[in-house]
Amino acid sequence: MHLILFFNGWGMNEDIIKNIIPKDNMTVKCINYPYIVKDIEFSKYKHIFVVGWSFGVYYASKFLLENKYLNCTSLAINGVPCLIGEYGISLKMFKLTLNTLSNDNLKKFYLNMGLSLKFFPKKPNLEILKKELSDILNSSFENHCKFDRVFLGKYDRIIPYSKQLKFYTKESSFITTLDCGHYPFETLKNWRDITCEKNEF
Repeated sequence: MHLILFFNGWGMNEDIIKNIIPKDNMTVKCINYPYIVKDIEFSKYKHIFVVGWSFGVYYASKFLLENKYLNCTSLAINGVPCLIGEYGISLKMFKLTLNTLSNDNLKKFYLNMGLSLKFFPKKPNLEILKKELSDILNSSFENHCKFDRVFLGKYDRIIPYSKQLKFYTKESSFITTLDCGHYPFETLKNWRDITCEKNEF
């Protein structure tokens, strides 16, 4: 059995990956805000993949730092552990997003991700989204883990591709560039593409 811990992007739920069908010997756990992992018996899995997408990369990094005993493969998709600053979103833009959050601006955010509005929630919980943004704003980005493999969308309008490329080149990570925006799951269509374990599943 293989386990995929998928740390989701900001404000999303498991619907974002429902089109990626797991194989029979694969368990996928989608971890959403507040990104708490519990009640998982890690010892029963042959291989563990920790995957972070978007803001979820920061939380995947935190999880890996707190669980160094786990033998796992780490993967980052269109996100960096240090979300605000030189390699991520500018502090000014991050604060502007937080301070002007509304249904209309959230829809613009979805469109900037390259994400269909079919994923837009009927009743967005803006207070939860503001809480998550505030948590990130007040977080420390001094420590982070190194990801084994990284996927970067060439047309990412949320976290600029050039900034992410600069960060992961410095980290000497294995980088794959994708012809997509911030939302990558029209290009990465199955878990084999993501885990690169083509002979395992």
